[in-house]
Amino acid sequence: MELPVMTVYHLVQSLQYGWIDELYSMNIPPGADTSGNQTIVLITSITEPLGGFRNDQFSNLQANIQIQIFWKKETQENIFNNEVALMNDLENQDWLVSSHEPNTVDPDTDQVTATFSVTKTIIVKKEGL
Repeated sequence: MELPVMTVYHLVQSLQYGWIDELYSMNIPPGADTSGNQTIVLITSITEPLGGFRNDQFSNLQANIQIQIFWKKETQENIFNNEVALMNDLENQDWLVSSHEPNTVDPDTDQVTATFSVTKTIIVKKEGL
C-alpha cells in the first residue's frame, strides 16, 4: 500500500490539469522555480491518526492531506473555478474536503495561494488476522 500522500499526488497527477505547471509531494525541492512564474501544487501529509480500536488493535487510519496551490502571478485562469473543480474531483474519488482556508497573497512572491485539506478513512488489513 502506498502512502496516502502519494495516493493523492498520483490522483491529482492523473487529472492532467493544464493549469498546474509543477506538482510536488512532501516538499518543494531545492532548485524549483519559486519565482512566481509557475503555478505550483504541493501535497503534504498533515496527520494520520489510528482508529477503530478493538482489543487494543487499530483497524483504520485517518489520512489527512493538505493541498497548497501557489498560483502564478500572471495567471489568466479562473482561480475559484479551478480550485472547486479540483476539490470536486478529489471528492469523487472518496476524499472528503475537510477544510478550506481563504485565499491569501504570499508576501514574498505576491502569488495568490490556496490551502485546503482532504481526509479519508483507510481500512488497514493486518497479515494473519
